[in-house]
Amino acid sequence: MQTGVNSRAAKREQTRENILEAARQCFCETGFDKTSTRMIAERAGVAEGTIFSHFETKEQLLISCVGEQMAATIAQALHTMDPEWCFVDKLMHIASHRFAQIALRPGMWQVLLQQMVFSPRKGAVHDLMRNSGLIAAIRALVEDAQLDGEINPNLDPDQIYKTMMALFLFTVHEHVSAQNFDCEDMCATLREMLEVQVRGIWMRRPELAA
Repeated sequence: MQTGVNSRAAKREQTRENILEAARQCFCETGFDKTSTRMIAERAGVAEGTIFSHFETKEQLLISCVGEQMAATIAQALHTMDPEWCFVDKLMHIASHRFAQIALRPGMWQVLLQQMVFSPRKGAVHDLMRNSGLIAAIRALVEDAQLDGEINPNLDPDQIYKTMMALFLFTVHEHVSAQNFDCEDMCATLREMLEVQVRGIWMRRPELAA
């Protein structure tokens, strides 16, 4: 009986993976709006209703197409990270894994940026980053660096993490917009900004207006 249950679960998981891969191909070829769930179903070799037994909406399907690969990539980056590296090098290690993934399928990220960054659904991008583990990974690196005295422990770790995420997203947006998906170029862009951010830009504290 248990064997039968495991077989059905494995078949369902394989069907889900087939749908995700078909969706990635269709989104890259025709964009989000012009890709119908019927098109995805035909390519995956399933009934259209089967898609909705795995994903509630086409938007959720898009998020899963990227998010699940992101999660696997970030897990691999954390597993291969040297704990003796400095804060910037640890961030860059995670980023390099992400940028390499983007370079393999840039069309998917173009669709994601077009559909999700300016999505009317508040928090769509945040949900993607959180569910992939990227937010937790960067926040943990910030807190560790503060405990080690590498970065200012008096600063709010949430504000530091948000700054790091902003630099990461800027790098992705800039290179996707310019059709430049070279992983080394993307890493160079991000590293320059991270190093400026970590060093700081003040020569003296400004007198801020009330």
